[in-house]
Amino acid sequence: MAINPLEFNDRVDFGNYKDVINKVNLNKTPVFVKAFSRWFGYRQQTLNQQYTLMGNKITNTKLIAIRHDPLVTEQMVAVINGFEYKVISISADDRSARETFDLLTLQKVVK
Repeated sequence: MAINPLEFNDRVDFGNYKDVINKVNLNKTPVFVKAFSRWFGYRQQTLNQQYTLMGNKITNTKLIAIRHDPLVTEQMVAVINGFEYKVISISADDRSARETFDLLTLQKVVK
């Protein structure tokens, strides 16, 4: 699968949740805290990938490509156009080559 970095025309914010105390009712509310942003491009999931995710009861997923970045982990949250996604899988290309890419499978967070 050839990846063209010129197709990376959208931004994704990566970060995690931090509990913030609501001053009205003193309850803790998780709030997304951005750590960094990266350019990305959408990728097409194969039928095999879609069937595997459905078999594991994983729905509402997206597949994106970013330049290889070891800072991105499966414990992070990604925000695209105001929608939050869990990083559920990273297919990392950690060769020492200059043009390496990671494929990230993201699942929409349902609140």
